Amino acid sequence: MIYDRATSIHAGLFKRFNLCLVNNPAINGSVAIETLDSGQQMFVQTLLPRNPLVTADYAVSNLNPVAELEPTQFILTVEDPAKPSDVRFLHVLQGADRGAAMAPATTLQSTSGTVFDGAVFGNTAVYFPVSGNGSFTETTFSVPAGVNTLLVTGLTVKTSYSVRIQSGGSGNIIRITPGTTGAITDAAGVLRLTF
Repeated sequence: MIYDRATSIHAGLFKRFNLCLVNNPAINGSVAIETLDSGQQMFVQTLLPRNPLVTADYAVSNLNPVAELEPTQFILTVEDPAKPSDVRFLHVLQGADRGAAMAPATTLQSTSGTVFDGAVFGNTAVYFPVSGNGSFTETTFSVPAGVNTLLVTGLTVKTSYSVRIQSGGSGNIIRITPGTTGAITDAAGVLRLTF
């Protein structure tokens, strides 16, 4: 998963997410599928912005010279065509064997407290703070049934957080607050919960 923030003083300025690829991807709405000569696939699902413009260009034609043995020739570009002053990019990248189906991902957002964007795919949900420089007070997540692994990024490194998990009608409600006992973030500030 890749989460990125882009902000400018004024609207109307482009903000783009770029990804270099070996082969030209097939683009269907917000999903791009790159297929290598071996048949292996890479699925790129764009969850944010909500109505993205997804394109791919043959980038080698704009380079002179191209680095020796450089395999990537195409650039996948994602942008919000409305060109707002503030945009978030959320992508789920998935490698797969020939003929394998993509595991669909859906976007999530915290329900109260400090605002987080996230995604769920399979049995895993991952959340990122919307603000890269805001302070964390507390947050609540509603995760769908079937999710048993939760990763919360952007917290203070090697710090303890209190976690309360409550069963809801269609999943779990998880409340995270700063605390002196409880789950501890890793060296990257990620809190990993399994339930």
